[in-house]
Amino acid sequence: MIDLEDVHLVLEGPNGPVPILRGIDLEVEAGTTASVVGPSGSGKSSLLAIIGGIERASRGRVVVCGEDLGRLDEDALARFRRRHVGFLFQAFHLVPAMTARENVALPMELAGRPRALARAAELLAEVGLAHRMDHFPAQLSGGEQQRVALARALANEPELLLADEPTGNLDAATGRAIVELLFAVRARHGATLVLVTHDARLAARCARRFVMDAGRLAETTAIDVAPSSVASPVR
Repeated sequence: MIDLEDVHLVLEGPNGPVPILRGIDLEVEAGTTASVVGPSGSGKSSLLAIIGGIERASRGRVVVCGEDLGRLDEDALARFRRRHVGFLFQAFHLVPAMTARENVALPMELAGRPRALARAAELLAEVGLAHRMDHFPAQLSGGEQQRVALARALANEPELLLADEPTGNLDAATGRAIVELLFAVRARHGATLVLVTHDARLAARCARRFVMDAGRLAETTAIDVAPSSVASPVR
């Protein structure tokens, strides 16, 4: 499902090149749940962006869902994301002028899939929003907007779900409800989940747990271990 070998990411800053990821090795099997924790600025979101084909690695090999992303041009990367990956972010990224149903249908319409609006209604019912599908984002609570975003992430039946701080903009109770829904829906759809979070309790729910620090990644069995003290290899 995910196979990263010696992946580096270097971005240009005002004072020159800035290393973001420093030799990441990572294997995640299909159907697995995996979490990544670590301090802000450690490279967690950049890692997710590379796995999802949003960012290109500066060096190394990135194979996801059987595709070598380093060999794909921008159009092929867009097709890869559309076919294989669903994204769930801290910010909901809903289109304000579209209803919940239209937001969920949009990825399916872009992919040329039939019955986009009907399928969007089914997905919104699955996340408990059948009664709100014709409301606009501004008419929905934060938790409802994240439910819409989750339904949209599932629109094209992705093999891989990438979630970046999905409860970061929600209060504790709403965040817990979204987490329960995320794990339940993922299980029903059989998708692989890679989750970036600051919440150790949320991270501990995943079958595999990783800690990132200063652009380096290590697997751990104890989420509350300080990143600098984790030395076990990822692969």
